[in-house]
Amino acid sequence: MSLPFQIRAVGNWSRDQLIVRWTAGGRRIVPEIEAAIDRAWAEASARPGIHLFDGPMCRLETFGASSDRLELTLSRTSYRPFLGTNMTNVRFAEDYGADVMANPVGLSALLETADGWLLLGRRNASVAYYPGRIHPFAGALEPADPIDVFADVERELREELSLMPDQITTIHCIGMAEDRHLRQPELIFHVSAAKTRAQIEAALDRQEHDAIEAIPTGPRAVERMIRDKQLTPVAAAALTLFLR
Repeated sequence: MSLPFQIRAVGNWSRDQLIVRWTAGGRRIVPEIEAAIDRAWAEASARPGIHLFDGPMCRLETFGASSDRLELTLSRTSYRPFLGTNMTNVRFAEDYGADVMANPVGLSALLETADGWLLLGRRNASVAYYPGRIHPFAGALEPADPIDVFADVERELREELSLMPDQITTIHCIGMAEDRHLRQPELIFHVSAAKTRAQIEAALDRQEHDAIEAIPTGPRAVERMIRDKQLTPVAAAALTLFLR
């Protein structure tokens, strides 16, 4: 049985080893797909309690990985084509080719506490995808000039857990994975915090997560957790990269 994720790169890159370059947008425009994006947006907008925002995102065009560097070439995209391709019409990649997909870069932080726990979040019912599932504290890479991928990870942790940058002892990008169900590239980060599990749990913002799932950092405990069916593909990939 194939895994629900694909590991696309493995490393241990620091902030100065992650290089970003911009290029013109490479998503191929097909009229049938643009019409499907419009329909998906209209259908999602009509659901009660749903407030959509076509926020800016970064599309992965190409990447190159070595032991001492991860290089990303990005273009600008937004949430609307992401919703209409990767989120609701992933089959377009097979029917038309991968270049028609939005493919925005996601960011996921596997958080290690000062007292030896790995923390993931349990997503609540209001999120757009994988409600109720266990997922890293995460977000999407937002375009900026200059862009600082690590600062975006720190922002997500600040917003979701009130974890400030000066409370982070180490942060490294440990790889890139792809959720096979969404075909979305995800940068995975290992973040060590100066706060304990109890301190972080007490600060959880429940807008996206109902609870925190804590895992001992020992290999056996992590291996058992990887088999948990409540994990999202990205969560399983993050734990797999942690073991490596």
